[in-house]
Order: sequence, then structure tokens, then C-alpha cells
Amino acid sequence: MTGAVARTTRVMWWFGAVSVAVSGGAAVQLLVGARVTEIYFAWTIAVPASAAFIGLFYLASVVMGVLALRQPLWAPARTVLVPVVVFVTLVLVTTLLHLGTFHLTAGGTLARLAAWVWLVVYVATPLGYVFAFWWQARAGGGDPPRSAPLPAAPRAVLGVVGVVLGLLGVTAMVVPLVVAAFWPWALTPLTGRMIGATLLGLALLAASVVRTNDRVTGRIGAIGLVVGGVVAIAAPVGYGSGAVQWSAPAVWIYLAVAVVVVVGAGALTTTGSSNDVQMEPDASLS
Repeated sequence: MTGAVARTTRVMWWFGAVSVAVSGGAAVQLLVGARVTEIYFAWTIAVPASAAFIGLFYLASVVMGVLALRQPLWAPARTVLVPVVVFVTLVLVTTLLHLGTFHLTAGGTLARLAAWVWLVVYVATPLGYVFAFWWQARAGGGDPPRSAPLPAAPRAVLGVVGVVLGLLGVTAMVVPLVVAAFWPWALTPLTGRMIGATLLGLALLAASVVRTNDRVTGRIGAIGLVVGGVVAIAAPVGYGSGAVQWSAPAVWIYLAVAVVVVVGAGALTTTGSSNDVQMEPDASLS
């Protein structure tokens, strides 16, 4: 009916649930198995810090996906899904550009299996999302009214950080070796582009939260940014293994930006009033 608030359809809910499971598997491989990618992952990542950094968006996607699946409204889910879909598409493009680097015909059985699963998943997922978004659009409905506008200062900070991450991400996707020249640890063209896709995913997530200008609708995205920022800090600290150039100013700039993301997004993760739209579990998916 006219004026009704859009709710997540059952098709989108189930597709989201499958995506959470797939992202969870990738997060485990990249974060837990960062040092053994030549055995268990789709391609070999020589520097564990790169694996951990790429894994941050998968972990953030899992956290955001679980939260989105637990509430009925479409607007909060859409806020995080659009950046995720762009990230998935960029990963597919990067995969096709560097297909020869993947363990499709070389490496152990588990590595080859991981590579083929990776390729099938990333070819199928964008097409699946096209159908899911089309189905969701058929359901109609609009967004809930803004009930708790974002504080001006953290919103502005997040907007600036989003622009910086976006520019860096585009550069890494187009000319990864340019970014590699000042990145805190060594990058290959493949890892550089995957990191570029991750940066663009974070940038679009920040932009999506800023655009909603609402603590309730944007809260899941803000939580995802906090998760991503924390893992970004952990990547060089916990996975550096001597590869991080701690004497270079770039690593401290990198850490400073990550801290700003955590603090800025963290300030937006709480609801601002008792009249906020409640986002609770609901079984009435259409």
C-alpha cells in the first residue's frame, strides 16, 4: 500500500543468508589461514598482512549480514548490501584479470578446490544479486522516516575518510603498483587490486552511512566499518611477520586512518532516541 515501509523479501533474505555463509568461509580462510594460503586458499598470498586486510571486508560482511537478517526492514539491509555487491563485482573483475595466478590447475587438491569454488561463486553471485534486487523492487514500499540524524562531526569525518579511501581504492584497482610504492608492506598487482576492492567497499559503506543520515538505518553499516577498522589495525600489528616497514611514515598514516574509521563509525553505532524505529527479528518476510 502507498506509504508502506519496504520490508526485506524472503528471496533477498535467503540470498543474504547464503552470502553470509560464503563470506564467513572466506573470512576464516583469510584471517585464520593467512599464513597457509598456498595450501587452503584460491591463490597464494605471500604476505599474511595482505590476506588479513582483504579478509576484513569479508568479516565485516558477516557481521553486517547477521544483523541485517535479524530485522525486517529493507532500508538498513540495502545500506550495507550495495557496497557489498560492488565489492563482489570488483573482486570478480580482479579475479578475471589475474586468472593465471589462481590455483585452478596448480597446487594441492584443497588449493585447487578453493580456486574453482572461488571462481564459480564470484561468477554466480553478481547475477544472483541482480535477480534478488529485481525481486526486492517488485515488493514496493519506501524507507522509514529519519528518526535520529547523525551527529555532524563524526558524519563529516566519515565522509572525508570515505573520499580518501575511495580515491586510494580506485588508484589501487587501476595502477596497483603505484599504491604498492607507498603501502606499509609489499604488494603484488593481484593483492594490490584486491586491497583496492576492499578500500572501495569500505569507502562506499562509509558513503552509504553518511547518505542515510540516520543512526537507525545506518547503524549496521557503521558497525561494519568499526569491524573493518579494527581488523585493518590488526593486519600489520598481528600479521606483519617482519614484512611491515615500521620506520616508514606510511604505516603510521595507515594506522591513523584506521583509528579514525573506528572512532568515527563507532560514534554512530548507538541509536539516538527512544522513539527510534526498532529493528528486531521478524518472521513476516514477504
